[in-house]
Amino acid sequence: MGRKPFPRNARCPCGSGDKYKRCCFTKGFHYYVDEASGEVVRSVPVNSEARSVLEPALAKQREKFIATFGREPGPDDPIFFDLDEDALRKDTVKAMSAAGIRPALIYAHEKTGLLVSTENRHLIPNVGLREWDEAVAEYYELHPDEDPDVD
Repeated sequence: MGRKPFPRNARCPCGSGDKYKRCCFTKGFHYYVDEASGEVVRSVPVNSEARSVLEPALAKQREKFIATFGREPGPDDPIFFDLDEDALRKDTVKAMSAAGIRPALIYAHEKTGLLVSTENRHLIPNVGLREWDEAVAEYYELHPDEDPDVD
């Protein structure tokens, strides 16, 4: 499959409306265009710490996939094919609550699927950050008595 880099001066594929070179490109996301289909694919870099955690989990998932389907996973197959997404969402919210995460941030996570922190904010596409910030603001509109910025 041949891929070419996404044009830097084109509008970012994340949907922010910004030029790619001023949006996701600066965050380390690289988009490529499949030469055969024209499909835009995002590549996300993984640091060595995350890679050391992910590689064994991915190897285990590959083994489970082969045992279940009798073949190697292909490029269009989901990595975590047996994932119960509803249970994962509930478990994540439960863990966030137990950790004392502010309800506004839990609400934003439930609305966007994102987990935004000061440490990872620079890695999230602008459109995702806007959705996150809007969800946090919406929570405080619904619960003004909890807004930390109100005296």
